[in-house]
Amino acid sequence: MKFFYISLLLCTIAFADAKQDKFVDNILHSSGVKIDLKALQDSKIVSIAREDQEQTDSSIALSMALYLKAPYKDVLTQLEQSSNRVSNYKHAFSHEIKKGPNIENSFKDAYLLPDENDEIKRLKNYNGGGELNLSKNEIELLKKLKKQNKDIAKLFFKQILIQRTKAYMQNGIHGISPYAHCNHGDTLKDGFEKSSVGMRVFKKDFSDMYNYYINYPKIQPIKKLNEHFFVIEDKIDNRVAFILKHQIIEQKQNTTLIAEREFYISNSLDGIQTQILCTPYKDGTFIALSAQSYTDRVAGFSRRIAVKFGRKAMEAQILPLFESLQKKFNH
Repeated sequence: MKFFYISLLLCTIAFADAKQDKFVDNILHSSGVKIDLKALQDSKIVSIAREDQEQTDSSIALSMALYLKAPYKDVLTQLEQSSNRVSNYKHAFSHEIKKGPNIENSFKDAYLLPDENDEIKRLKNYNGGGELNLSKNEIELLKKLKKQNKDIAKLFFKQILIQRTKAYMQNGIHGISPYAHCNHGDTLKDGFEKSSVGMRVFKKDFSDMYNYYINYPKIQPIKKLNEHFFVIEDKIDNRVAFILKHQIIEQKQNTTLIAEREFYISNSLDGIQTQILCTPYKDGTFIALSAQSYTDRVAGFSRRIAVKFGRKAMEAQILPLFESLQKKFNH
């Protein structure tokens, strides 16, 4: 392990070589979309709508890129610290979920507090529809708890999160039950399965990780991958949101890829998959993100209009990560 870190340090003392520059240039040129290269060279955040990656009527795809004149090692450290950072919402948290018989301990504070009254009211009045991403069985559980006069603000989300985590760890995306509000089949599972999964470099240069990510948990864990699960409470679109995240990281000699899959319970989006590439480039570091989100709310006749709003919501969730990197290294 010590040898690995020494090797990593040695290859990050010097900035990118010509071969690495060509690797990034090929990514930019093969993207199939017009990229503002001047803005990129000026360390501005470049955001790109990716209609070419929207493989289903319920999908929204977006890419971001950023070039920073800072060493790869420093940027990577900041990126890893920021990837699970939550907003300034006072009740926000991000807990890593530990597998095992005591998995429930990871969800000890996954409930609504008295000052989150708007969401408590929404939960009490909920009988179905798109305000919450719940399956038919989960809606029945909510009705049962209300009928028994249980404290749903304390009990409901915690139970749902524990159930979904166990189901996902056992059966992957097939373990997540379809949301009752979806009118076009199992939007989330279909989207995750049919997705182009973003950057072509993911499938080509990280083939083992790609295969594990797409087929989780049908194949055995791969030792070279760092894998984590998180339960998150945050505020999105001015609403309390509970999120389950599956994160996989592969670090090669001079390139790191972070692949994530998130499931939302209360949000305008149903779920999201992201891949973040970090690698030396020219006199600094190149970071590229590819994201695909899925929601039944953008499918159908009004898709063109709905996607514009959906893409803005998606961008609002991704942008803070890039802004934090830009603020840290742009002086």
